[in-house]
Amino acid sequence: MTANRTFSSRFTRPVFLWAVAAALTEVLVTWLVVHGHVPRWLGLLPVVPYMLFFAAMVRSVLKMDEMQKRICLESASVAFLLTLIITAFFGGIEQAGVGRPPWEEVGSFMMLLWACSYAVSAWRYR
Repeated sequence: MTANRTFSSRFTRPVFLWAVAAALTEVLVTWLVVHGHVPRWLGLLPVVPYMLFFAAMVRSVLKMDEMQKRICLESASVAFLLTLIITAFFGGIEQAGVGRPPWEEVGSFMMLLWACSYAVSAWRYR
């Protein structure tokens, strides 16, 4: 029972909550700007939760033990590699002239990939 409580408590930490808030803000603001409901300068609004996410990430990494650091490093490296693959795929699509990939969504994809890879890594080491 303590393993389940530890696993679920990881999803209530500020790092995870700010990551989710940043991803949701990015998606919402992008949709509002694209559909013309808000001025374009409000597209900078997701920068605030992203900065709070990075601050929470640094603060939490400094407080972690070795296993937690391994989980965090593993999830960040998996998210980086998957984001690199998405970026290369988008570049290939654009260079081939097949279409216009959604470059503005790479940040959202990256945050989603990090959250998913963190959940998988935390589950593996529970």
